[in-house]
Amino acid sequence: MVTKTTTPKTHYATKNFKDAGTERSFIAGEEIKEATAGELANYVAAGAASTEKPKADDAAATETKQSGEKPTA
Repeated sequence: MVTKTTTPKTHYATKNFKDAGTERSFIAGEEIKEATAGELANYVAAGAASTEKPKADDAAATETKQSGEKPTA
């Protein structure tokens, strides 16, 4: 069994994605909790996570872009 560890830095999802290995889903702008250091490293390398807290407007734009909806002004 793999133990989930808490890392010193908080990571946030930069886009909506599903981890195929763990079957967990993440929503853009939300904090990623209970992930191993290796999982976080993979998410960061793939551009799916960052330690920078997203602005509300950035998260909404990313979510809209991925859903195929047209952004509203």
